[in-house]
Amino acid sequence: MKKIIPLFILVVLISISTINITNAMSYSYHEKNTITQGTNNGYGLQWMMEYGSSPWTDARYQGPQPIGDADNDGLNELLISGRDSAIRVMEWNENTQTYEQNHILRPPLYPFINCDAGGMAIGDVTNDGTNEVAATWYTTVYKYISSTYKIIGLNPYIFWNNGGNPDCLIGDFDTDGKNELILSGGPLGRRNSPVGEITVFRWNGYYLERIAEWDDPEDQGYVYMAGLGDVDNDKENEIVCAYEDKVIVLNWDAQEHEFIPTQINRPAPLSDYPFGVVCKDCDNDGVDEILLSYYVPRVSIFKWNGEDYITQFDHTWPDGEPVIEGIDVGDTDDDGLNEVAVGVGETYILQWDGSTYVEEAVLPTFGWMAVVCIGDCDNDGKNEINAGNVDIGPGQQYTEWVFKYGW
Repeated sequence: MKKIIPLFILVVLISISTINITNAMSYSYHEKNTITQGTNNGYGLQWMMEYGSSPWTDARYQGPQPIGDADNDGLNELLISGRDSAIRVMEWNENTQTYEQNHILRPPLYPFINCDAGGMAIGDVTNDGTNEVAATWYTTVYKYISSTYKIIGLNPYIFWNNGGNPDCLIGDFDTDGKNELILSGGPLGRRNSPVGEITVFRWNGYYLERIAEWDDPEDQGYVYMAGLGDVDNDKENEIVCAYEDKVIVLNWDAQEHEFIPTQINRPAPLSDYPFGVVCKDCDNDGVDEILLSYYVPRVSIFKWNGEDYITQFDHTWPDGEPVIEGIDVGDTDDDGLNEVAVGVGETYILQWDGSTYVEEAVLPTFGWMAVVCIGDCDNDGKNEINAGNVDIGPGQQYTEWVFKYGW
């Protein structure tokens, strides 16, 4: 009962504050449309933005679904977030041939509350046939209404219970035909917290209701990014999360209303801390694989063989930078086949050749890559690669890039 009244007050204050949180905002970041290094194998730089050199305000963050139709106009937008208490909604302008910021989303009660959207996603959270934007700050959902983005729901359970929430995704975790909002994270630091590594919310028509969670019975881990897909080819989705020395596949048991975990045997060294998780078909056989990236410049790919998950690929770039969620799968060169894009400082494009993943191209990015996302953000029917960094070296600026094949 103690938290019902504060939540009601918070919702009222947010409804008042949403008037000014989504207006387009002028900013002094430096946009570039030229490239100082050559790209490889036909990839060109379509757009670039330098945000500055402050790690407190300028670092860029990932979201597993930051390209999609956020305002339901039939055209995709690109979401960009970072340590600046903002989600920037970018749209391609065909006339000027550049991406323009048309809206900016702020956390609830901004500027009285400043926090970062470690993760954001575009998808149909409310299952009404139109998309919303979800953000990890206070588990907030925005909907484009009357030419602006308005907060339609939030659930601060994770933050009110000493938990952290670095990422979120929208999808059907229990294969019932309806989407849920899936959040990864866990207890912050060594604080006592009931928050699990995975928390699932469902829109019940009125608000976001917490309906499921995974809390590892062996320890209190922390999951930076979760994946969702049918990784065992049983026509049902699974949630995949990784932390410490574990990779866990979670199958939802609808009758018992609980997750059934299956642990994947990771190749050594197990001391490499996992950050990124993606569940998509990267070898083009129609079945999702599990892709895992690490604090070190390393990627592992796991595949279901009908009985177990085996290691299909495991590679380390000795001279690379940590892969902070900077991994995705999609058709990047319009050949009808998916590629793997992984940011290890430079961004490598890999493709399955029937026996292993071979390098097709190397894109000139730098720093710790927290953003690598594939999608059609200029609405020409072909995918682009969005990339950004969360840590840089001396003399560098935090940067966001969009690469396009044939540009």
